[in-house]
Amino acid sequence: MSRTPPNELAEPPAAMLDALTQLMPGWQRADVRSARYLSGGYSNENYAFDYQGERYVLRLPNRRRPYVDRVRELAFLESQSPLRRPELVAFDTASGQMLTRFVSGPLLSEVEPEIRALADYLSRLHRALPPGGRRYDPTALSREFLSNSTQPAIIESLLTGFFWKPLHVTGCHNDLNPWNVILPESGPWVTLDWEWYGDNDPLFDVVTLHQGLGLNDDSLRELLPGWSRRTVGAEELRDCQIAFWLREYAWAYAEQAHGNNRPEISEQRTTALSRLDALTS
Repeated sequence: MSRTPPNELAEPPAAMLDALTQLMPGWQRADVRSARYLSGGYSNENYAFDYQGERYVLRLPNRRRPYVDRVRELAFLESQSPLRRPELVAFDTASGQMLTRFVSGPLLSEVEPEIRALADYLSRLHRALPPGGRRYDPTALSREFLSNSTQPAIIESLLTGFFWKPLHVTGCHNDLNPWNVILPESGPWVTLDWEWYGDNDPLFDVVTLHQGLGLNDDSLRELLPGWSRRTVGAEELRDCQIAFWLREYAWAYAEQAHGNNRPEISEQRTTALSRLDALTS
């Protein structure tokens, strides 16, 4: 699924300036320049802007969502993990508003990465991630997103009869789509959006990144040996893909139910339904 390029704004929105001056009380609204709306985020409003010669990104969550724990997210962002993340400037745990320094470089979704480069990135990521201290269960989250709703037969069947059983559990990103990875000019790739950080099977991150890039299933099998020495069976891989696409469908449904009707979200829901049908037929 594609994202439209960032949109330059004639004037910074009042909501952006209000949040910014709450996070940074000494900053002057008049010094905020070259604001752009970053349309790649689905769950938050994101803005890039200049302030006194430096470039920043401001994240504004638009509502509370299941599983997101801002205190835990902040603790990870401030931790000594060797993983490269945007430099944190300010964070309000009550609202989830966050200010970071801008990272220059294309998103992973905008390039055609080699399988070896993807495997190296994933391997480094999972070697460096500490346990998250809480369990991330994508199927349980899907059931929460879809509670008290009527769904197509295939979704209803999975909600009642499918329970993913991870074989290995450790710290994972859990939303490792290619729009959350930046390729800077030099150094390791930068990973964004740690809202869902928690303990899960790292295979879920592998599937998330691979499927988000729209690569074929043969390349997924090619990716696995470079990522880990563990042997992944066909049924294990299929079940992980089902868990991923069920989560993608459920999340998109919940977003639409809350009025987030971006075309990309409708497309995600349709794609997820198609992929689940193929995986379970």
